[in-house]
Amino acid sequence: MFEEIYRESRQRTVGLAMGLSSEDLARTVPACPEWTVHLLLAHLAGVAADFAAGRVEGAPGAEWTARHIAERADVPVLDLLEQWNADGDRLTKIPTQMAMDALAHEADLRALLGRERVPDHAWQPVLTVIVTRFLTDLTVKTEFGTLGEGPVVVEADGYEFWRAFFGRRSRAQMESWNWSTPFPVEKATYFPPRATDLVE
Repeated sequence: MFEEIYRESRQRTVGLAMGLSSEDLARTVPACPEWTVHLLLAHLAGVAADFAAGRVEGAPGAEWTARHIAERADVPVLDLLEQWNADGDRLTKIPTQMAMDALAHEADLRALLGRERVPDHAWQPVLTVIVTRFLTDLTVKTEFGTLGEGPVVVEADGYEFWRAFFGRRSRAQMESWNWSTPFPVEKATYFPPRATDLVE
């Protein structure tokens, strides 16, 4: 499943990036405010290169990610996309975290560019895995079904919950959902909640 999710996400993101102007590539990504679009693509290319080479010590930590940027900040975007495709094609198995990362950053890019969100068939199975594997304290009621069997029930838009898990929503946004009992929302995320709201 994750191999297909990753390869389809990569194809969509490369397709989006191919047509961007230099001005678009220099824009700051609101979901990752320390990066421009160019640097986001550098990160994605770096992840594929590292996994293809078995260079994964420290993944997915801040130093590992920072190295992707440092090594590729001056590489032209078309070269980055070519490298990403080549290294991605070398992988016979796609790690779950790599697919999740690519899909989250595709959503970051789409939101910045004002494009339609990531297709439901891509993020919904990822959210199902997240809830059932990592958030066992929760039952998450979404518009496409109920996920998990935890004692704390939360009703939320599925896409919003998926984005929040990767640190793309604020504590206030998450606390506004319908919780059956008070719950520390940072326990429902992989990356900490944002300090400010992000509306996409």
